[in-house]
Amino acid sequence: MRILIVDDEILVRIGLKTIIPMADEDFEIIGEASSGLEALTILEQTPCDIVLTDIRMPGMDGLELLKSIHERWPEIKVFMLSNHNDFHYVQTALRLGAVEYIIKLEMDPSELLDKLQTIRSRLFAERQKNEEVTRLENKVNLYGREVKEKRLRDLLMRRSTEREMDELLRDFQLLSFEAPYTVAVAKIEDYDSLLDHNRFQSERLLNFTVANVVAEICKKYGGAEFVELERGQFVILKPQLDPLFLEEIRHAVRTFLKLSLSFGVSVCHTNPEITKAFMEANEALEYRFYRGRGQIIRYGELPETMTDMVQPFDFTIWLKRIEEHDEAGILQLISDWVLSCSKNPVSTPNALREQWIRLADTFALSLKSEQLDIYSVTLHEGKYPHHVIRGAETQQDIYEWFIGWVQVFLNYKKKHGRQRWRPEIQHVIGIINDRLHLPLKVSDLAAEVGFTENYLSILFKRETGETITDCLTRIRMKKARELLKEPGLKIYEVSEQIGYADPNHFSRSFKQLEGMYPTEYRKMVLGRS
Repeated sequence: MRILIVDDEILVRIGLKTIIPMADEDFEIIGEASSGLEALTILEQTPCDIVLTDIRMPGMDGLELLKSIHERWPEIKVFMLSNHNDFHYVQTALRLGAVEYIIKLEMDPSELLDKLQTIRSRLFAERQKNEEVTRLENKVNLYGREVKEKRLRDLLMRRSTEREMDELLRDFQLLSFEAPYTVAVAKIEDYDSLLDHNRFQSERLLNFTVANVVAEICKKYGGAEFVELERGQFVILKPQLDPLFLEEIRHAVRTFLKLSLSFGVSVCHTNPEITKAFMEANEALEYRFYRGRGQIIRYGELPETMTDMVQPFDFTIWLKRIEEHDEAGILQLISDWVLSCSKNPVSTPNALREQWIRLADTFALSLKSEQLDIYSVTLHEGKYPHHVIRGAETQQDIYEWFIGWVQVFLNYKKKHGRQRWRPEIQHVIGIINDRLHLPLKVSDLAAEVGFTENYLSILFKRETGETITDCLTRIRMKKARELLKEPGLKIYEVSEQIGYADPNHFSRSFKQLEGMYPTEYRKMVLGRS
């Protein structure tokens, strides 16, 4: 404990300095002063725990010093030194907050040290209690913030009544929704890629870092509520949305974090239709599929009619160009179609994605007569067509990948089309089709045809253009797509029937090919029927 000695008598100060070091390093004397004013100067510069001060001194006496200390450093304990005739001063000092006193002429070293130890113990207890109170306050604040965000998320996801909104405003003293308010949904661009490349070490840290920047700018503009959703999305609710507000958030995230944000913004609402506003902001955000990355898209700017229907095109023309290996003609068809969709974007992004899927299926159809499969085509940029189409954030991403894949596809078709594989390779593929439900190994397949594992692997790749493992996965996933159309089968049952003991492993493998998890795929195909 750090002690400051204050007394105008030098002999008293010397005596105290002689006694206190006997306390086995429990106390440290940080200085001495001969007046209250001198003591305040020291306290302004040096941390202190206990002030041991005389009551009567020239200039500023001990009582005035005590008052100043309690006003400026309430955590410091004051120990008064007095004379026999100072008792009424001592009473005043105790009323003002002094914790202890001792008569100088009767001072016994052991008594002084005992009293100092008592004060020391009291200080430790108070600090421990304050730390616990602070910890609890932080926990309560955190809990309150979490509850508020949960309530806001609930109201965003489902239609809320005026009563529910009033309760939320009352419970958490939120911004006023009587004035026009706007909902904005922000999304971190290329979210999956950021996680894959581990730039921010973890998904939690990535979202936490962006959330901090957004929260600070919300504070700067005032009157905004901020809620974190999942997968790199955030919701901002603000009355009278300043156009510069979102621009500043986007600029700060790009400048300090080297990340891109896109925003979807609702129209202004004067009644508690928070769910409707949220849906408008989401719909606007989805429109970046056409606009591209790093956009601020307002719901009022969208075309008046967005439909799940798409303008059909003649697949026979595409098939003819594919069969003729007319790469330039295929690329021209794709470019013309994308340009037409971009100029007149009346289809919802999801509807247009499905049209891209139909286009990929057209390429797949051209392989079926030759007993080939689109999933056996050499990967372009390490991705399968359906995965790219369903996972791409913009139509431009799909277009750029697809025009690169066309050449890969045509090269594969030219090399492997209309060929008969060696009997051993056909036998291996037959085994795979017959024993999908078993944990097949390459070594077992090699033994079946009398080859070494290494020789079979090389020969299989040369004949078919894919590895045995990729072929096995492709055939299993083809069977999985068929089984997922049966609503009575559980996902784990589908997994078992195609040879996966771990349903999670099956789900990850399925998403790598299809761009969606088995549950999502089932919901999509059953919804069409």
